[in-house]
Amino acid sequence: MSWICPRCHRAFRQVNQRHACGLGSAAALLKDRPPALADLYRKLEATVKDFGAVEVVTRDRYALFRTTRIFADLTVMRDALRVVIHLGRKASAPCFMKVGQSGNRVSHVSLVRTGEDLGAITPFLREAFHLAASEESAGS
Repeated sequence: MSWICPRCHRAFRQVNQRHACGLGSAAALLKDRPPALADLYRKLEATVKDFGAVEVVTRDRYALFRTTRIFADLTVMRDALRVVIHLGRKASAPCFMKVGQSGNRVSHVSLVRTGEDLGAITPFLREAFHLAASEESAGS
């Protein structure tokens, strides 16, 4: 970890990393959302936190899942969670509706509407978490 913000005490890889201080809250993210979608989000967040030390940053209808590097991000839509998983490779799976590369990261987009959908992306979320964590421990 290169830098800890003196105001919010969050850790970043780059000194003076631009960010919004604070983490937000799941309650604000899920306010006025359908109960089934809110439950699905809570299951996704619990699943990701079971992988290890994960920071969840929420703003408006967005959530970022990170170690000191974002490994997945999420947008709460009307009837689904739009989850983008950042891997170090291109993965082929029916759960991904779009795949795009930026630098050395390949972003995989999935719409999660059910527990089954969440189950389908969980191994990829775990892989992305481990990639981010391994880069952190390697000092990248």
